[in-house]
Amino acid sequence: MSIEILSRKELKAFNKVPSMNYKEKEYYFDIKNDLLEKLQENYKTENIVIFIHLFGYFKLTHKFFNIDTSVLEYIAKRYNLQKILENISERTLRAYKQIIKNYLKINEYTDEIKAILQKEANNLANNFIHRKKIFYTLVNLARKLNIEMPSYTELTRIIQVALNTQKQDILNRLDLLLKDKRLKVLDEFLEKDKESKNRYKIAYFRRLEHSTAKHQMMLSLGKLNTIQSKFNILKEIIDTIGITPKIAQYYAKWVEKGKSFQLNQINKLNQKFTLLSFVYYQYLIRNDNLIDRFISTVQTAKNSSFRAQKDFSFELEPKKNQVLKSLEDANISTLNEIEKIVKDEKLSAVKKVATITTLVEKKTQLLNNILEEKKVFDTVVENKYDFIEQKSKILQGRLSGVLKAIELDENTSNKNIISAIKYFRDNTNITTKAPKEFLNDEEKTAVYESGKFRVSLYKVLLFFHVSDAIKNGTLNLKYSLKYRNFDDYLIDKDEWEKNKNMLLKVHELDNLKNYDNFIEPIKTKLEQSFKQTNENIKKGFNTYFTTRENSFILKTPKLDKNENEESIAKYFPSNEYISIIELLRVINDETDYLSSFQHYNQNKSKTDHNLILAAIVGYGCNLSLVKMSKISKGISENKLDNIKSWYMSEENTQEANDKIISYMDKLEIVKLMRAHRDINHTSSDGQKYNISKSIDSTNAGYSFKYFGTDKGVVAYTFIDESHRLFHSQVINVNERESGYVIDGLLQNGAVKSDIHSTDTFGFTEVIFGLTNLLGFSFAPRIKNFRKQQLYGFNSPKYYHNLGYTLVPKRKIKEDLIKNSWDEILRFIITIKERKTTATQLLKRLTSYSKNHKLYTALKEFGKIIKTDFLLNYIDDVSLRQRIEKQLNKVEASNKFSKAVFFGNSSEFTVATVEEQNIANNSKRLIQNAIILWKYMFITKKLQQASNENEKEEIFNALKNSSIIYWNFINFYGEYDFTRSSKRIHRLIALDETKGFMNTTSLKN
Repeated sequence: MSIEILSRKELKAFNKVPSMNYKEKEYYFDIKNDLLEKLQENYKTENIVIFIHLFGYFKLTHKFFNIDTSVLEYIAKRYNLQKILENISERTLRAYKQIIKNYLKINEYTDEIKAILQKEANNLANNFIHRKKIFYTLVNLARKLNIEMPSYTELTRIIQVALNTQKQDILNRLDLLLKDKRLKVLDEFLEKDKESKNRYKIAYFRRLEHSTAKHQMMLSLGKLNTIQSKFNILKEIIDTIGITPKIAQYYAKWVEKGKSFQLNQINKLNQKFTLLSFVYYQYLIRNDNLIDRFISTVQTAKNSSFRAQKDFSFELEPKKNQVLKSLEDANISTLNEIEKIVKDEKLSAVKKVATITTLVEKKTQLLNNILEEKKVFDTVVENKYDFIEQKSKILQGRLSGVLKAIELDENTSNKNIISAIKYFRDNTNITTKAPKEFLNDEEKTAVYESGKFRVSLYKVLLFFHVSDAIKNGTLNLKYSLKYRNFDDYLIDKDEWEKNKNMLLKVHELDNLKNYDNFIEPIKTKLEQSFKQTNENIKKGFNTYFTTRENSFILKTPKLDKNENEESIAKYFPSNEYISIIELLRVINDETDYLSSFQHYNQNKSKTDHNLILAAIVGYGCNLSLVKMSKISKGISENKLDNIKSWYMSEENTQEANDKIISYMDKLEIVKLMRAHRDINHTSSDGQKYNISKSIDSTNAGYSFKYFGTDKGVVAYTFIDESHRLFHSQVINVNERESGYVIDGLLQNGAVKSDIHSTDTFGFTEVIFGLTNLLGFSFAPRIKNFRKQQLYGFNSPKYYHNLGYTLVPKRKIKEDLIKNSWDEILRFIITIKERKTTATQLLKRLTSYSKNHKLYTALKEFGKIIKTDFLLNYIDDVSLRQRIEKQLNKVEASNKFSKAVFFGNSSEFTVATVEEQNIANNSKRLIQNAIILWKYMFITKKLQQASNENEKEEIFNALKNSSIIYWNFINFYGEYDFTRSSKRIHRLIALDETKGFMNTTSLKN
């Protein structure tokens, strides 16, 4: 049975003749004279119009379409050709198509190319990419392979083979092991809990704990130990049948989302497979979950001990000042009395010496008493280890069991820390024989102070070092999704060596294959930037640059605004509020975004759109789905809960956003919002959100600056020049934002960025290098950028001799890059292949010692790209202004976010990363729907404009204002899903005969 990939609307769009604007027609229907002459020699002149029609659309899409009469008229007029024949033979059409394919050097659809498409589909299926994304990835790959686009039926067949192969091979191998006695350990999951007759034991493991309280840590540890014992028994079977972490994750979700009794309703083979996946995935995520909480607990203890030391020091400050004052007074008093004795004329010299000696002896005793008091005081204040040791008892109660249970990858971990952990596990009583090589010299002194072995302090410091080692990659877990050895995340070396050339070709990175050829134009460009920037400074062309001793001043004037600026607000409804429900319905009528909300199994499964809309509003407005069901008409709480479990996912909400964003590309006005029509400048920034005090989440962190004593998260969001919010990710407030830049640029399916800007938190030299290699221009706003060092391919002396004002600090160590070039390419292709996310790779890579070869090579390459950017940044005032303007857009959108996410005081009320991202994506979907509605509303206003002046006035108001305006949207009140209004749609219904917008007279 054939599977459904595209909705009817999407399939119609895939097979429909694409529309072209005037410029596109000029380009795609352009026929070179040599080909035109050849056609005129061999075919009837009137049929050439049809040939050009086929040629233009094939050049655009790699597909042949049925004839569009209106386009034929355009072609006939352009080339002054005769009237078109009404009928043309199939034989002639086949001949035309072959000529076109030969002329454009289109490859045949061979078994080899078919195998490449199948391999890509298999790879994506094994990573559980949505079927729709697999489909469009294959479409793009077909274009890269320069073949005629396979039919929808053929692409669907390839995907179906990939999906069937993925699971069926495992089931076939498992079928041979069904009688294996080891599988019986799974039966316990399907037993009823004695304390709750209607609850199966497997339900006990469905949800992870997030609290770091002792009883919750112990509860989690007990669950881990149970899963661990089962995993150890089943590991050989899991490996034999080929369950990977990705496969385990996908099928384990069935257990988490479904009802326990349903496991007894499927056949034994599928049941065992599902439970094996569940055990494997549970073991991986429970290891990660406990380590997340281990690290969080240690960090809290560090912060607490530091604050205690600081507070104690503050409390003793008056006493310390008093001691110092006493010391000062005693010294001054002694000197004054000695001076008085010396000046006493009644005393002889001998008597003076004797008196001074007596005085000094007396004062010395006093000073010694004061100094002794100061010494005791200093010892108390400066001994930080006393405060650290006080945390021992609480940490041992929470963390000892975790440290003893977690399986470590000893082969890739630091031997000293491994030795200490082994001793800790094997010995109930810690003695002086405990390994101490992992401690630094200061810590060793503190632990063995005065010959006394401080056991409690030793344990605390061990916990501290374990936490640090896991974070910096010198201590790796054996079974984990987040904390394995870095090399485990990369494409297998053997596979890389075997398929390197093909992978580079498929991902259009052939230009990276040869390092010398790749780096040469980059060298030339950097030298030219040094020359250009310095010449403009020397000749006084850079009027905003002023040299200072060992530094410089660079000013950036604000962009001028039109004095007669019109507010766009006056064009929107002012006497009424538009229901957010109605607006979302209308936008779905245009974009079909609700079809993105497929059931978890991705098979055809229709559901009530009202329920999806209720879930989107419940999540996106932060109302909670329970509350949403209570304040809405026509919504059942049970059905809404089912929607939450099976239809609301990160992937679905992202895809729905992509559909709305892609639809905006059809509106000419959206492209006209850019500074340069064909260049899309994007940016990203983080917005802080509190986590509700009643919620424990391992994804939340402390930041006194933003949350005081509470916890929070960051929604890291991407926006383009047209205010389209094309990606967002909820991250821990303590994470570096820069790692998420790559994922946002690569993973969204709707927006291609030509130049991307962030603030300082989104910048590292490694990111400069990676964005360049992946084909993006990176242009961050760097705080104190004057302190950033410049680098060159020649020595600093070379540039000094050229008389440059701006010279590099040192020469690029090119050998570091060249010697690691193959590993850099392996790293890049791993990202492209979606084996793991760029964020995960960068977390592990940047956590390592700075001596990691790949890290230092990428950083060194990034210094080249960063230097070139800084030189251009200094030289080009318009670049600085564009960066500032683009970053202001994402900051402005943050206010919009808070307006939409208004419920529960704008605090996240969900614990897991997945559900936080669903809520965040739902919020963004509402924002994008409002933005699209407003663009369509303004486009209709432009269509209805009575003259060019009125049209120009509306357009200028939009350009000089912001499309992010929501005062006329009703987010509140009762939500009624029992009725709909066509009035809201009429406000934006465009006149198709006029195109999406007649913008001939509008200038960018």
